[in-house]
Amino acid sequence: MQEDRFANFGMHIGNEKFIFFDLLLAREYGMCYNEVKRTPLTDSRDDKSETEATIMRHKLFARYPIGNPRRKWKQDNFVLSIANPGPMGLDIADEFTLRKVRRAVKTCTDAGFNLLECLWASPEVGMEIVRTAESVGNREVYQNLKQFGGMGLKNVFCEKNDPESAMEQMRPWKSVAGFYMWDEPCLDDQMRETRRMIDLCEETTPDKLAFTVANPSYHPNFRWDEGNYAPYIDRFADIIDPAQLSFDYYPIGTREYIVEKQLDASHMWHDLEVVRRAAAKREMPMWFYYQGQKYHFHKREYAFHHGMARMMAYAGVLHGVKGLQCYTEFEGPVNPENGGPGVFFEEQKQLHSEIRALNDTLMALTCDRVIHDDTLLPDCPVMARWRTAMSESELLEGDLRPRLSVSEHHDAYGNRYLMVLNRDYETDSHAQLTLKNPSHVYKVSRVDGEQEMVYYNTKKMQLHLAPGTLELYRIQPGEEKPFTVEYYLEKDIY
Repeated sequence: MQEDRFANFGMHIGNEKFIFFDLLLAREYGMCYNEVKRTPLTDSRDDKSETEATIMRHKLFARYPIGNPRRKWKQDNFVLSIANPGPMGLDIADEFTLRKVRRAVKTCTDAGFNLLECLWASPEVGMEIVRTAESVGNREVYQNLKQFGGMGLKNVFCEKNDPESAMEQMRPWKSVAGFYMWDEPCLDDQMRETRRMIDLCEETTPDKLAFTVANPSYHPNFRWDEGNYAPYIDRFADIIDPAQLSFDYYPIGTREYIVEKQLDASHMWHDLEVVRRAAAKREMPMWFYYQGQKYHFHKREYAFHHGMARMMAYAGVLHGVKGLQCYTEFEGPVNPENGGPGVFFEEQKQLHSEIRALNDTLMALTCDRVIHDDTLLPDCPVMARWRTAMSESELLEGDLRPRLSVSEHHDAYGNRYLMVLNRDYETDSHAQLTLKNPSHVYKVSRVDGEQEMVYYNTKKMQLHLAPGTLELYRIQPGEEKPFTVEYYLEKDIY
């Protein structure tokens, strides 16, 4: 094995352990060993295990851009987008609003959004987003509903669908990362037209993302309880064959939302699993629009705080998404009065900081299965079809405590990972998980992405999870010598 060619040695200094590695790089198999690594001492059960835990190697693995293998566009890094940094409305063009838009683009960039969408923007607002994003070094997905595309079942606002002219007009702007072809196409004819537009974009500007998004199951045409949602997602994916598969779900404030149950009764979980499996079957990266604020179009009064948005975003991560799309309507992270930082700015920035720290690991992983405790949609016959039982877990045994969800993942090199989500966005969760086999457990830091051994050759994991928060662990067979893992982006595919 490649790893046997490299020597490792370590020593203790005070209460910390310093581990040294030779600086030779072994790029065969996309793997290398490097760095001087410093990590706290882990608990050990005897002198032998302490010595083995001390002599720990660090492995560096290549990851590659991902994407639908039938499409040219590829994704390098985790996407953190906002549906529109400015106000939505096709006729907004006054100078005062445009000034707010310019500041809002800068605010969203400071909040850590690495992709700005022009959803439902007027042509004037859309161009202001493009210009400002270019100046601050951000990128955007351009939409102009008066020029091309449409929305939903009936909303087409352009006399002629002319994506060719939009692509030509946007050619000078390096910040334009893609084009928003159609928002939630419903009919098969709309899907075929979206496919035509995407094919044209791929032929004309192959480096641009030709974007579209699917409906949620509360759309009246695709109700989950009528068995229509999964067939709709299959048709959407097969007819359009998008570069990535995105959908949206905004549950807080809808009829299904019950304050006391939080999101235990939400069919967001059903949709996440339906779309996850559809995307995996077709080797498409999955993206997810989550709710980022209280919406005025909901016809009921309810409270909303960012912990709810945080949990929904991490629910997407639990299901293996490679893009999180925050749907707000000029509120939340942005102040609608002036475009500056809004009420959720700091919390949104913190969420993005955590996900950026996990970027390389998340982009290297493939989701195998998602498992929930029994309090989630317990009486839903449709969900029963999409539920994975704990008996199917390859890493865990036993039961999950209420409002706890887990998912299992792997990388291209056989490393196994476990995600654990506290679905309770109001209260901390203290839980114990039982592993099927004795394992070394490494926590992947939401601060810097580094792996730290937290358990040596154990079957028990004690967890403390903050409200609405996800933790990521690497699970290594206990009979193996411990090593930490790091990933790097490689584009030279031989």
